[in-house]
Amino acid sequence: MIGDVIVDFFSGFGGLGLIIALYLIFLVDSMVFPALPDFFLLMIYATDPHNLPWALTLFCVAVAGSFSGNTLLYLVVKKASVPGFIARVMQKYSDLLIVNDERILLINRVAPVLPYTGAFIAVNNWRYGLSITYIVAGAAVKFGVLLMLSGTFYRLFKQGVAQNATLALIVVTIAVSLIASYVEKRRLRRR
Repeated sequence: MIGDVIVDFFSGFGGLGLIIALYLIFLVDSMVFPALPDFFLLMIYATDPHNLPWALTLFCVAVAGSFSGNTLLYLVVKKASVPGFIARVMQKYSDLLIVNDERILLINRVAPVLPYTGAFIAVNNWRYGLSITYIVAGAAVKFGVLLMLSGTFYRLFKQGVAQNATLALIVVTIAVSLIASYVEKRRLRRR
């Protein structure tokens, strides 16, 4: 898994290395392929779960990574322009979604059915400002809730129980995303 490689490489640089690793994982997830950023966010948070500035830093890095990864992909696609047949396939896919405008970017935080969101913003000529606002707002809510829940586990339970509860939170988050994504993709196949 690419995230493991990134964390392994940068973890030798301490907290700053972990921050850089997390940012790169969010970039990879936004631009190239899924890298399970939620998992790495909570695992890196677990290295110092009683440190509020650490949690706030990771939160900011996660949101910034989501913003910059999607923005970079948007700019690359706008500048390079996607071949016509690929653009048509992307537009047709967008039209099949339950919501086929910028609002899908909020839904995508729970039910990830739209990969490469920056590219879809560019190809569909969605309003960049509104789109990136939805991406940042969705990221802030999702990652804020995950960090607050994990922090609560570490305050209420012993270290081992808190780690298990955080791991369960990660599994539940990924499972809910997969199930919601599966349901939406199944709905799309029926169309």
